[in-house]
Amino acid sequence: MLYKFDKLDKKLDEWGFPIINGNSGFQSIRTDFKKAYEAGKIEFREDGIYLIRDGHEWKGYMYMPTYRVEKYGHVSRFHLKRCSVIDNFITSGMFNTYYNWSNNAHNDIIDRDTKKVHKEQTLQLCTKCREELFDEIVDTEDFFDSLDKSVIEEDNIETDIFGYPRDWQKISKAYRTKKNFTCESCGIKIDSLIDRRYLHTHHKNGDKTNNSESNLECLCILCHSFKDIKHEENFDKKRMLNELKTFVKKYRTELIKINNPYLKRYDNEQIK
Repeated sequence: MLYKFDKLDKKLDEWGFPIINGNSGFQSIRTDFKKAYEAGKIEFREDGIYLIRDGHEWKGYMYMPTYRVEKYGHVSRFHLKRCSVIDNFITSGMFNTYYNWSNNAHNDIIDRDTKKVHKEQTLQLCTKCREELFDEIVDTEDFFDSLDKSVIEEDNIETDIFGYPRDWQKISKAYRTKKNFTCESCGIKIDSLIDRRYLHTHHKNGDKTNNSESNLECLCILCHSFKDIKHEENFDKKRMLNELKTFVKKYRTELIKINNPYLKRYDNEQIK
């Protein structure tokens, strides 16, 4: 899925990228449970399994997106709490079993053997969860109906645990391609395919789900790192800092030539 760019629709269509609309408010989310759990983004509570992200708490459940549907005659079950099945999964470290976290009424399930996709399936609650919960929720439609409808919007936005839409890499590449892989701040142009990772797509208002063209900006990693205090903190992490150092070392001559506004500040930070 891709978000709708006001002036980029035609070009995206030519490149074969699908288009969706995105709004703020409630987010319909499906994400990899293992990644979310290991990142400390999951909390098990009595009324659900919560995903914590960007200061928000999203109530949801766990399910297996791949299952032997044809062999067992039904799609996978879903779990609303850390029942004995999930507890065994976590304590034994059985992360070779693939679970998703979701807060949707329906989910696509792929048959593990035939690879056939069973679209928009309503999942039944795990029997262990039902024994422990004693409530009226029996399937994912019941669960979805129990959510606060005052904040639910018509358009669904699938995001990862960090708040980016599922196809963010395609969105970012499409925007950077339109900008000819040129930093909109300092004007440096990256021609090398390998080095184009040094150009980022920045969200001006900080909302990672707002991918309208007016909210995006193509920035080199140096300009991006000094965008604001939050970005300075993010780029102070080891992996990002190493990327930044490599970029400056490789492109220093050109950065001096175009008078990059942050190069002197970067050098001063390195001396400290």
